Amino acid sequence: MNRRPSPLALTILRLAVLAGLLTACAGGMKNKETLGSLEPSVMQFYEQLRWFNGEISKDYVPPAFRSAYLDSLDVAERQLSFNSITVVRITPDKTAKKAVVRLRVSWTAKDDNILQDTLLETTWEYHGSAWFHTKGKVVDGPRIPVLFEK
Repeated sequence: MNRRPSPLALTILRLAVLAGLLTACAGGMKNKETLGSLEPSVMQFYEQLRWFNGEISKDYVPPAFRSAYLDSLDVAERQLSFNSITVVRITPDKTAKKAVVRLRVSWTAKDDNILQDTLLETTWEYHGSAWFHTKGKVVDGPRIPVLFEK
């Protein structure tokens, strides 16, 4: 016995498939929007950090840590100067909710005037509608006083 599905059942099946495809596409579009804001956020944060501009760079630190970040930035400004901060690579995860940013920082401690070069990996996380710098670690080179200690 060979039964064919009714036209109503076929229509419902087609609508279900279409709804699934639209949902999948919308998720992909959201990831593109999320990732589209990642690089500008990273570049803005490090450019403002280089000049110790806490008024702008604090916006890329989770709100709960902004006060401590600004205090660290104030201390760092008295202890060191940045010659350059270069983003080497930005690697987002598959969900577009986290990213690892590798950067090279050339800096000088104000008390010894020796140019130092440090390679860092920092973690960025997407919360709500913004990317936040959440932690950093030294991969190679000397530790940068006060900053990137988490």
